[in-house]
Amino acid sequence: MVDGMRLLATLVLVIWLLGGLWLTLQAAHPLPGQVVDDNLVAFHTLRIYVDNLGAGFWMRNLFGNLGLLFPLGLLGPIALPALDRWWRVALVALAYSAAIELIQLFVPDRSADVDDVIVNVAGAMIGYLVYVLSLRIV
Repeated sequence: MVDGMRLLATLVLVIWLLGGLWLTLQAAHPLPGQVVDDNLVAFHTLRIYVDNLGAGFWMRNLFGNLGLLFPLGLLGPIALPALDRWWRVALVALAYSAAIELIQLFVPDRSADVDDVIVNVAGAMIGYLVYVLSLRIV
C-alpha cells in the first residue's frame, strides 16, 4: 500500500511539475497593461497584488504562483521521504522556482520576479502544512 501511494504521489508530482515548467517557460502573449518587467525588489509585485485585489490578471498570477509548488509540499514527502522536513521542501521549492525565474529572463514576453519565488515557496509551505495536518488526522 505504501509503495503504491509513493508511486502515485511521484507520478502526480512529476506530471504537475513538468506541466508547470512547460506553462511557465512558454512565450507569453500579454494584453496591453499586462506586461510585467523583471523585478529583483522583494515584495514589489506583491504590493501590486494587494493594490489590485479585484483585477483578474493579478489574482491569476498570485494564485497560479501559490498553486505551482503546492503539490511539492503536499506530495513531495510521500514521493521522496527525504523531504520529511519543512526546510528541505522549502530548499527544493526555492531551487526549482529560482531556476524557472532565471530561465524566464530569456523567454520572450516573460519576466523574472523575486516575488514569484517568494510566493512559489509559500505555496509549497502551505502544501507541506496540509500534508502535516493530514498526518495528524489519519
